[in-house]
Amino acid sequence: MARIRLRGLRTRRLGILATSALFLSFLVPATASAATDGADQAAVTCYGGSVAISLPPNGYSGTYTTSSRCNDINLRIDSGGSQWVAVCWAAHGYCQDHWTLVTQGAGYQVVATDVLDGTTFYFVTTNGGGTRGGRTAY
Repeated sequence: MARIRLRGLRTRRLGILATSALFLSFLVPATASAATDGADQAAVTCYGGSVAISLPPNGYSGTYTTSSRCNDINLRIDSGGSQWVAVCWAAHGYCQDHWTLVTQGAGYQVVATDVLDGTTFYFVTTNGGGTRGGRTAY
């Protein structure tokens, strides 16, 4: 009789463990999906691939090639003051038909939208002053 009782006790413990594991398996995916909100995750991935940039006054930046991290070209100015910029397409030899004022300290600003992956580009600046420092994400 003692053996039957021990087996019953083990069965109950295993049943409790199995029920707990099943319950936790429903909680874990819900927590993980809540932590990876689509828009926030995309921004983190895009800006996480940003590179330092130095923008000369009245001149041209180096060239960059867009990636799959971002759909747009983003620019952030951290020092030197606000700057008017246009994006130029290296392969075609022409620039945007508009200028964007990128304000120092305002965070990333979109300067070109819906740019194809693998597009080579550079920035052209105007407004004089000194060199501006910041980051670009593309």
